[in-house]
Amino acid sequence: MEIKENCFPKKFAAVKGVISLLLLVTFIVVFLTGLGLALAPRGRIAIETGWTFLGIPKFKLVRLHDVSGFLMSGLIVVHLLLNHKLLIMELKALFKK
Repeated sequence: MEIKENCFPKKFAAVKGVISLLLLVTFIVVFLTGLGLALAPRGRIAIETGWTFLGIPKFKLVRLHDVSGFLMSGLIVVHLLLNHKLLIMELKALFKK
């Protein structure tokens, strides 16, 4: 499959690039905060002992994980909408055999 150089405007390509970069950044945040929450002590122990992960207390990790997870979900929807034609072509090629 060959993609033509002029098949979409440069501004559209820039938007796709920004969305992909934001997806990467939010994935890293979701991954790291999820890792921190998996390692965090259960219940109030984290608060009482002053436990932190990368200098961030557990209650802030939870909030950051939730917010970045919702942001990532929205970015995924936008990413799929911007790339739906490519996705359909890839699925057709996959199931063609």
